[in-house]
Amino acid sequence: MPPLPQARPGERLKVRERQVGFSFWPSKPAPAHHALQSLLFSLDPWAVIKRSIVKNCARPRAKEALATLQQAQDFFSAGTERGFESARPLALYYSYMNLVKALCLTRGNPITFDQAQHGLSEQISPNGRELTDAYLNAYPSPNGNKLQNFDELKQVLTGNGLAGNTRYDLPHLLPQILSGHRLWSLAANKRERFISTQDIQFTYDAHTNDLWLKIYFFAEDLTRLGVTHQRLLNEGGLVGDFREVQTNEEIDGRRLICYEQITVTNCPNGYPADYLLGVAASVKDVLWATVSTVPPYRRYYIYLSPQAEVGSRMTHRLSLYAVMYYLGSITRYRPHHFDALTEGPYGPRIQDFVTGQPLQFLYLITSEFAHQDVTKPSIL
Repeated sequence: MPPLPQARPGERLKVRERQVGFSFWPSKPAPAHHALQSLLFSLDPWAVIKRSIVKNCARPRAKEALATLQQAQDFFSAGTERGFESARPLALYYSYMNLVKALCLTRGNPITFDQAQHGLSEQISPNGRELTDAYLNAYPSPNGNKLQNFDELKQVLTGNGLAGNTRYDLPHLLPQILSGHRLWSLAANKRERFISTQDIQFTYDAHTNDLWLKIYFFAEDLTRLGVTHQRLLNEGGLVGDFREVQTNEEIDGRRLICYEQITVTNCPNGYPADYLLGVAASVKDVLWATVSTVPPYRRYYIYLSPQAEVGSRMTHRLSLYAVMYYLGSITRYRPHHFDALTEGPYGPRIQDFVTGQPLQFLYLITSEFAHQDVTKPSIL
């Protein structure tokens, strides 16, 4: 094996003597000149969303956005209260759907969601079984002059819509849910597919005014899961954009490996903070995140997609939405099948998703509204 290349010279970025931590929204957009953003703590994410709608949603759309937000909050309450277990997935899906409408009205292009459609349909292969042989069809928006909720969400989150009708297999979507992933691993008798990042750093060369990212992992995490360094690049969606570089760094005796962004962002005005949003956006589609009430408040992961499953790969928030759509659909139309799923080998995985994931989804989407990391404080 040839020796790894040296990392290009540069230092971890500081702005006004403040070290810049990684976030999808590390700084404020123009015209706020090189202004960093801090983590926003909130016990009431609904209030943060409402404020964002009032501030950022175009006036002709705001009334509809606020109405869908209220519906989302009411459905969320029904879907997370005890005593509604049998209807929980359906209520949660309708909460997610209305949140998505409000988000797209605020941050996207739609003028109204009147007559909009789900944009997804769930199917089962002939003579197939629920979940293991199920798949979703997703439709580009608009379709027959009607908006498709799922694709509108995709456009807001990723900047790109569906190129055409797309099939997503449920067995390939389920492992993409970060929370409770080990329950899936046990039920499917497969190795885990998430690799935790140890750190993500904005790196800057003051001599060239170049800005780029470095992603660090603990080497032992790859060894434990039998993942080669090249496989992490290939299946983690980093190949072509990152390269492994030499590092002798350790933390408490644990060896680190480092992947460096290949393409740099030049900052001709000498103020790298003005370019942070673009650099952060370049990895948004390949990072999964968990929201925590304790430092570091966000943890980021890389998901490994086997080659055979690449066609069903989604981004983090899209996979949460799609799986909840599927569970809500069978709860509505075939409730006895949902009962059978919760009693089967994937039952703990599904129960964990329905009960433990909604608050994660809510805070992740709140951050999309605010364009700022939002989390729940740990102490009142």
